[in-house]
Amino acid sequence: KHLLVNAEEFSEPMDYFFDVLSVDPAFLAKGKKLKDKQIESRFHGVLEVLRQRMAPDTEIKPRMMTIAWLKQYGFAHGGFTFANLLGVTFYFRDLDMGLCALAVMDGSSMTLFSRFSVYDQVDPSKNFQVDRSGRRH
Repeated sequence: KHLLVNAEEFSEPMDYFFDVLSVDPAFLAKGKKLKDKQIESRFHGVLEVLRQRMAPDTEIKPRMMTIAWLKQYGFAHGGFTFANLLGVTFYFRDLDMGLCALAVMDGSSMTLFSRFSVYDQVDPSKNFQVDRSGRRH
């Protein structure tokens, strides 16, 4: 949580997720299929905002592949696709905050990161901070 909230480079919390958590068998064993429709709808809302920002003229919709829930930590994570992008996202329920990483599947190493906060009844276009090289948030 600390990394997510305080990161100046959004790759830091995502690297921690992949390098530490996703390789830990105990962490993986705790994940169950998400059954919380509110969190699921939040993920879909976040992906729709990404679509509007990245490809406003396309009808291509992002698709969630799977979402795992770790009740003990109030933590959800999942994978998704969007056109030629492969993404991963995670979300902390108590913070109503998460992070998305989108990797371009064209052989380049370009990855787009987006930290998001979710608020009920707020314009979602105002909830995003997109990490761009050399720009502060």
